Amino acid sequence: MINPEECEDREWIIPTGTGGYSSSTICGINSRTYHGYLIVPKNPPHFRHLVLSKFEDFFIQNGIEYPISTNRYNFQVYYPEGYKFLNRFILGSNFVVWEYNFENSLVRKTLVVNKGTNSVTITYESDKGLFKICPLITYRSHHVALKERPGFFDFQTKGDTIVVTLNDNKILNFKIEGEFNIENTGYWYYNFFYKLDYERGSNYLEDLYNPFCIITKNNEITITAYVDSFVKSTKIHLRKDVLQMLSSAGRDFVVKGKDGWAIIAGYHWFDEWGRDSFISMEGLVLLNGEYSIAKDIISRYLEYEERGFLPNGFLHNGEPIYKGVDVSLWAINAIYKYYVYSRDLDFIKKIFPKLIEIIDWYWKGNGIVETINGLLFHTGSPRTWMDAEFDTTVVTPREGAAVEINALWYNALKIMDFLSKELKINSDEFEIKAEKVKAQFIEKFVSPWGLYDYLNPDLTPDTSIRPNQLFAFSLPFNVVDENIGKRIVNTVEKELLRPYGLSTLSKSDKKYIPFYRGDRRSRDLAYHNGPIWPWLIGSYIDAKIKLERGNIIGIKKLINYLQPLINVAMENNGYIPELFEDIPPYKWGGCIAQAWSVAEVFRSLNNIISS
Repeated sequence: MINPEECEDREWIIPTGTGGYSSSTICGINSRTYHGYLIVPKNPPHFRHLVLSKFEDFFIQNGIEYPISTNRYNFQVYYPEGYKFLNRFILGSNFVVWEYNFENSLVRKTLVVNKGTNSVTITYESDKGLFKICPLITYRSHHVALKERPGFFDFQTKGDTIVVTLNDNKILNFKIEGEFNIENTGYWYYNFFYKLDYERGSNYLEDLYNPFCIITKNNEITITAYVDSFVKSTKIHLRKDVLQMLSSAGRDFVVKGKDGWAIIAGYHWFDEWGRDSFISMEGLVLLNGEYSIAKDIISRYLEYEERGFLPNGFLHNGEPIYKGVDVSLWAINAIYKYYVYSRDLDFIKKIFPKLIEIIDWYWKGNGIVETINGLLFHTGSPRTWMDAEFDTTVVTPREGAAVEINALWYNALKIMDFLSKELKINSDEFEIKAEKVKAQFIEKFVSPWGLYDYLNPDLTPDTSIRPNQLFAFSLPFNVVDENIGKRIVNTVEKELLRPYGLSTLSKSDKKYIPFYRGDRRSRDLAYHNGPIWPWLIGSYIDAKIKLERGNIIGIKKLINYLQPLINVAMENNGYIPELFEDIPPYKWGGCIAQAWSVAEVFRSLNNIISS
């Protein structure tokens, strides 16, 4: 028998491919606001809503009801106690199975996510007995648990289909295969307790509604819960090959939205973000050969270009948000990678004027960025990937000239020079600008240990030792030479390299915080000040491959740096979390499945193998 508190920490998630997902724990206790059998996007892939939390279900034998489900109420009450009968949990690629033992009867409950549709199919099977299945529903953003009643729920039965409405609007359907009776209930269940949200200082109590219960007439039934339509999927078993698992997991972040393809930054709670999309594109899309999807994403973002900036996110209604100064530069890097993979010069020719427009705005300034003697400065914060803030407090402002922004700036200019030559455009403009950037970069950023993290507007350097300096050597076009590159890598290895990626700040820094836990303020203070970020391992591997060029054995040994993350992926359906605490046992934190974590490990592993 599993301890229920231990169960609440052991989560699973299966994305639907629409931006939604199905998620809970191995014994079925929902321990997050984000847990539920069916979460669907209302404006795909944005504005995700929980519509079916779970089933309160029972196995009936000889007139006795045995609980299958388990809930936690009011901090310490577990009811019913189905976890006591749980014998086995199986995680597949698109399904989960719970097996229970009741009085010498084996009960199997299977939930299959029907990929590409907002639906799940749940099947109950036993060698004898009956089932009682009571849906617990709500209708709310997956970010916010509701204590108040959100309107009037009702349902209608139409043959083998049950339609659930909220204020006379259809929100959910149940298609039932098997003989059954309906019991009208209309019960509210109060004070579901979500342990993991309680620990995060978030909303953690919820009320759920049960409109009816399904009573089977025999020992087998199948129920498909869906919003608009569904096509049932067959069960796909996991293949214990790390490359295939990472490839498959990566595809789960790539979803078809209302306006085209998009990349979800992380499950459960992150949406589509520009920075994450372009950093992740090679590992999630290009390595899987999905060039048309990559082109679609790139084209859509370029359509939103505004004074050189590309969106860093979108509101629920699809309105773009402009914030990050690096998004456009990561986009140019992704476009370069797209061309390397596809050799699609026609597409490059089509979008090249837009790329020139981005470069021109960055060079001449747009009110947020400006180039001073070649270096790129930005005003306002937070505008880099280290963007934590709470209650108007910005944790890592980094206002001025950030090291990775200027590395990306040089990289972008060199890419433009490369692409212009591929297009047979005779111009030295980009090369001249790149050389000016490089000269100033080396003069202003080089430090005794490698590179300063950023320059303040008055050019005084920030001496924090962070992993951002790696990008100056790891990007396709490195702004520093191999000697400085070695210095950077040596510092990173001495100060920041960990089993699960790179720490975000040296332990010797007074701002260093190894733990990532507690309320929003505590977590944001730590976010980029110590915790380990797996996605950064990609830049480290890139830099090491450059330093080990020609040493095949040395390059192959780099797999050892990925092994702990590979092990995590193998245990979690190919998914890798957002971050880890920077202290043994390196407890993971943040999103349980992060796009760029998966993308960069998959990309790095492929680079090592192919080198």
